[in-house]
Amino acid sequence: MDKHVIKQNSYTNPIESLTFLDHLIFNFKLLIFIIITIPLISISFFFGHFIKPIQNNLSILFHKLLLWLLSVKVETEGHIDRAKDCNLFVSNHISYLDVPILGSNFPLRFVAKSEVASWNLFGFLAKLARTIFIKRNRHDTISQKNKIKKALLLKEQVLIFPEGTTSDGNRVLGFKSSLLSAVEKEDFLIQPITLLYSEINGIPVNRWLRPVIAWYGDMELQPHLSTLVSLRPIKVRLIFSDPVNSKLFSNRKDLNNFLEKIIKTNYNSVLSK
Repeated sequence: MDKHVIKQNSYTNPIESLTFLDHLIFNFKLLIFIIITIPLISISFFFGHFIKPIQNNLSILFHKLLLWLLSVKVETEGHIDRAKDCNLFVSNHISYLDVPILGSNFPLRFVAKSEVASWNLFGFLAKLARTIFIKRNRHDTISQKNKIKKALLLKEQVLIFPEGTTSDGNRVLGFKSSLLSAVEKEDFLIQPITLLYSEINGIPVNRWLRPVIAWYGDMELQPHLSTLVSLRPIKVRLIFSDPVNSKLFSNRKDLNNFLEKIIKTNYNSVLSK
């Protein structure tokens, strides 16, 4: 995190040292979180792969508990009522916090780079959530396509981050179309989701504060997570746009450009207010 960025900001600094009471409340919540999640993880580990409803419900519950621990409030708008009919979801990507935010609404299988599987606790939890791991190189395109398509044909709901990385939160990066090869000229319903961090500690997020909550570049996880705890409460907006059928597009690049335009338009319209 670049603390000098905060000093350039004329707004109130939301990053404050936690008081003794703050530490006490957080540690109490953490204890409850651990007490509840250990049995959940155990049940998911032993039975989740065999009984799909158990896996799905436990995944949603775990993500909700994690957001509760970090004091994250999610506000949804748009066509979330149509999400249950969709096969594939596409979202912009700002932080590792995006995963529990999106996963707290309905059961999702996320697509992540293969390196995540080796990230200690995160890797273990990602495997438990049946994350689809892919190698990010051109030689593995067919394998990427087959893994995602297999999940979609099994009626799984899959979410991809087509930017391929996280941004600093001040803009949506260009989308890469490779992951959309799984739905190219196929009959799948796709829903774009725009994710925005709108408030930190009661203060509207502006261009100086977005890079504080974002996790991007070469940032280390532990220092960023410590800062994240001090930012609470955090408010997030999810904008669910109209779903679109992939078969309406002649190729994946046209579909990619269409989805990118929707999410960028939503994101920029909120930033301009």
